[in-house]
Parts: sequence; structure tokens; C-alpha cells
Amino acid sequence: MLPGLGSVRVREVTVGRVEAFLLTIGTRRGQASARLARTVLSGMFALAARHDAAPRNIVRDTAAVRVASKEVRALTVTEVRALRAGLRADKRAVRGDVPDVVDAMLATGARIGEILALRWKDVDLAATVPTVTISGTVVRVTGQGMTIQDHPKSAAGRRRLTIPTFLVEVLLRRQVDQTEATAFDVVFPSAAGTLRDPKNFRDQWRQARDKLGMTWVVPHTFRKSVATVLAEGDSSRTAADQLGHSGTAVTERHYVARTHEGPDARALLDDFGS
Repeated sequence: MLPGLGSVRVREVTVGRVEAFLLTIGTRRGQASARLARTVLSGMFALAARHDAAPRNIVRDTAAVRVASKEVRALTVTEVRALRAGLRADKRAVRGDVPDVVDAMLATGARIGEILALRWKDVDLAATVPTVTISGTVVRVTGQGMTIQDHPKSAAGRRRLTIPTFLVEVLLRRQVDQTEATAFDVVFPSAAGTLRDPKNFRDQWRQARDKLGMTWVVPHTFRKSVATVLAEGDSSRTAADQLGHSGTAVTERHYVARTHEGPDARALLDDFGS
């Protein structure tokens, strides 16, 4: 914001000036950045208006920033099976503890930061139906380093999830093998036993996925894949609850891959072949 509007006084800002600024942001950084900038500016001018520093929130008079929605792409069951087998066969990925973390994401639909913040106290393998509780996320705090934020991204993000057999087996094995204490007693620590940085994991993941020829897959793709399987097999509400969304709108729009069904037009189209 500083280069474009930083030297302008609040009362000197006009609708046209804001629109020109947003247009520049959209051209240089993309429409998503422009929309974010508009949201931030609107909040600033709403505050200014409440304190009589501005006559009104002029940002509301600017044109809405349109961002083209991208089609959701999720992994198919066949692709997931191939991916898991490929990771297990990749010695470097295994040394980097990539396959187990990927399994945890595929089994829960949790964000990478939530998985890396999973502690043994959040895991209940002795229950009739084994569960994990998503109760925090790994964050980097200035001057402190990596730590666990004691709540997920949203209020609905704190959730107890039942887990499939393949993750139960992973966790049982890790419970037996993990003989030394780790920072925060996390399930998926770094090689040094400290909290694992999501950024470092993403770097390791990129190296592994490139070998598999699946360059489009990012950690968030696993979240979309879980949402798609649950929405198709059950409902969007089930998918939203699994992902920790309070409603289904975000889940349906951004996380569920859709195959649009055409009408049953056989009787009409058969005329072409008669």
C-alpha cells in the first residue's frame, strides 16, 4: 500500500485514486491481490469514517474486483494409490518422513500446519473407533521461532476426527518407533526432534512429487481430495465438518471437484444416427 497510497492523506483519497491503485495491483500482482487490497482498504476507511477522519467509506464506491474462479482439481482414488506407492519407493522421501505426513493429510483432510501440530495427547488409538483431535496449528512467531498456536484457523476448525485403518497403522508404528521425546510431544517432528516447519515440508514434498510427475499436486490438494470423496460418497455437510468449515458454501466452491452431469438426451440425439 505504501508506494501507491502511503503518502496520501485520508481526506485526499478519492474513489478514482483508489480504483487506479487497485488496477495497478491487479496488473502487477493479480486480481486476488487486488481484491485483498480492496478488503484491507475498506476496513481502514470504515474505521476512519467511524472516527470522523473521513466523510464515508469511499472504498465501497469502487468497482468490485472480480477474480476468475478456478476449477477444483482433486486426486482420484487411483492417483492416490499410485502416489502413496511411489512415495514409499522413494528412499529420499522416506528419509524425509514425507509418506507418513501425506497419509495423515489424506486420512483427515487437515491442513499441513494442523498435521504438524498433532500431539500424542490428541491421538486416541485405544478407543473402539480411533480418533485424532485437531486442536492447533504450527506457526512461526517473530523472535520466538516455530510454536504451536493453541487453536486451528477458525472456531469450527477444532474437531475430533475418526481415522481410517491405514492411518491407525501409521500411528501405531510411529508410537512404537518414537522412543525419544520431541518438542511439544508432536507426532511428526523434524529430524532433530523439533517442530517441523510447514515450509520445509513443502520443499520436501515438491522434490518427491516432481519425481512422480505430479507437479500440480500441493499439500492443499489432499484436503480437496478428501472433501471430494466425502461430498460424493455422503454429502457436502460431511465434507465441511471434516475440513472444519462452519458452512458448506466454501467447501462446495473451493474444495469439491465436480463432474457436471448432462441431461439424458439419448432419445433426441439418436436422430443423428438414424
